[in-house]
Amino acid sequence: MSTKFTLQPKPTFKANVTIPRAGAEDGELTITFRHKPLKELSAIEKLDGKTAVDFMMEIIDGWALPDEFNAENLEILLENYPGALRTIPETYYRELTGNREKN
Repeated sequence: MSTKFTLQPKPTFKANVTIPRAGAEDGELTITFRHKPLKELSAIEKLDGKTAVDFMMEIIDGWALPDEFNAENLEILLENYPGALRTIPETYYRELTGNREKN
């Protein structure tokens, strides 16, 4: 069964992000991302003094953790699991471009 295609995507989408953990198996965190049109995405990709947290706050709408999603908690996540600096944006772009991993 196919899903109806529309010109306007849903404003958010969920994806499971694999986050490396030192000395343990990778963890998986479900993140709700904001769908950004290409022009808007290009504008927020320009670093112009922005940090990784600033960029991720633009593309993330929430997460499946008991801790509230906010800049402070995102920074704690990135400090404790530096691999998330790579895997969160990678998952976002992979979902936007449809380059999902196949089983």
